[in-house]
Amino acid sequence: MYFKFITLLALALLTGCTTIPYEKPQDRLNIQKDLSLKPEEIVTMTQVNWCAYAYGEVTPCHPQEALGVQTRTKLILASYDKPHYKTMVEVQASDVVCAHLQTPVDTAPNLFLFAQNYAVQIWPVEPNFKPDIAKKKLIVDTMLQSGKRTLVGTEKDYVSDTGRGRAGMTMTSIVNLVNPCSL
Repeated sequence: MYFKFITLLALALLTGCTTIPYEKPQDRLNIQKDLSLKPEEIVTMTQVNWCAYAYGEVTPCHPQEALGVQTRTKLILASYDKPHYKTMVEVQASDVVCAHLQTPVDTAPNLFLFAQNYAVQIWPVEPNFKPDIAKKKLIVDTMLQSGKRTLVGTEKDYVSDTGRGRAGMTMTSIVNLVNPCSL
């Protein structure tokens, strides 16, 4: 329930996004130069919203905008400060142990990539801010080579209730994020 709320909140926030340029030839040249990439290394690019999590007690997600640049070996999440692109986070494909989708890859608007020490939740979006399912599939396929698996299910796969609560305006359950890849 907690992650469904976060996912719905993040999707609502997508409508307030600003467009990060990446489709024009000059944009691509700037991206390659600023991120030190060769054209043949790039598999796909799309605008994303993302959150990173450490394992343990879950803190609320405040999605950040970025340009997702998928290469053959890593996913680069880059910020854009006109006219430059700067790497914020690099997720190495070799570090990812599995992915998780709440619904099949053809319909899920987001995905989780689970590494040994952290998880990243990503919402790829088209320029019109609708979920970019095709590019999400490319990200999953590229990041999960070598027999790594994609899990499909609910947040119960990666969230465990601690049995404790937090008092505020209402009582909320404290939950832990766990890596579902070894379960």
